[in-house]
Amino acid sequence: MIKDPLTPIETPQQALDADGSANQTAEVPTEAPSPDEIPQDIAPASTEPSDKEMGVVELTLDKGVDVRAYGKVYALDYTIQEDGCEIDLTIDYYNRRLKVLNFEGDLNLICRRLDYLATKNQFDKIFIKATAQEWQGFLAHGYMLEGIILHYFSGENAYVVSRFLSRDRITSPTLLEESALIQELMSRPRAERPLDLPEGYTLAIATEDDIPGLVILYSHVFASYPSPLTMPDYLLSTMRRNLVYAVIKDPEGNIVSAASADLDVKHSNAEMTDCATFSAERGKGLMRILLVRLEQELMRRGGRCAYTLARANAPGMNKVFYDLTYEYCGRLINNCDISGGFEDINIWSKKLS
Repeated sequence: MIKDPLTPIETPQQALDADGSANQTAEVPTEAPSPDEIPQDIAPASTEPSDKEMGVVELTLDKGVDVRAYGKVYALDYTIQEDGCEIDLTIDYYNRRLKVLNFEGDLNLICRRLDYLATKNQFDKIFIKATAQEWQGFLAHGYMLEGIILHYFSGENAYVVSRFLSRDRITSPTLLEESALIQELMSRPRAERPLDLPEGYTLAIATEDDIPGLVILYSHVFASYPSPLTMPDYLLSTMRRNLVYAVIKDPEGNIVSAASADLDVKHSNAEMTDCATFSAERGKGLMRILLVRLEQELMRRGGRCAYTLARANAPGMNKVFYDLTYEYCGRLINNCDISGGFEDINIWSKKLS
């Protein structure tokens, strides 16, 4: 079930998810620390099996190509190459969807292959970023335009088209409330706030030495998450690719807030994601400081666009991006599985240069 955004959460955390995946404002786990306490250890994992059936996962990668994976499987990147088309995609088991990264060739063939894979894997959403010249061609194959990511393709817009394969996945009972949230937010002037750290706090681009602190932060902020942020090996692998983390530490050296920029070098953009702040540190403007620092790093590396996918029922994170002059560009219906249910995600985009 999608959580009602109007239902009060006892002690919310400031955070956001990523797509692969989504931005989150997560509920505090049952064993959350008191507001004036910063945890020093990883939050204890649940000893109960989840309903995700992630212990043994069977996936179809292509016609005649079936695999069985053991352990916790979130997603798998795969390339289909055959006469007439080539498709780079993420088989996103956790979020029950196909996410197309790149494609070329005959559109009819591409859509047939995607429908086959989604059906065989019992996924009910296919998610594609297309160019201005491509996106309308998908409409005849059952896709719908959900939003735009401005400046995504090296300055040109990306059009997010999705195909839904179940009534439950295409239906969101919270759309009216989420639309009212955006309407109310955008009726206000953008708020300006000094980018001043509290006394004794430090801001830095994270290094591999910061991984233990990041794991502690993410394990306490997120009861569940669409990517394995609480696994040190995963964080290490992302740092060694094109993902930059920024962190803020308190006077004792504890990481109390973090965010990342997932760089797409080919298209000169980055997704701002993986944002989390301990509840005791909320209200100090830390996330705004982190995002501005990541924007600076992105521009230094030649990035032209920053965008984010923010949880649609989270007023705080949507306000942060609005105040930082990001533009609202649409909503992705039931896009990410967050804390046990699919939720809608708002698109925000900003031109950097």
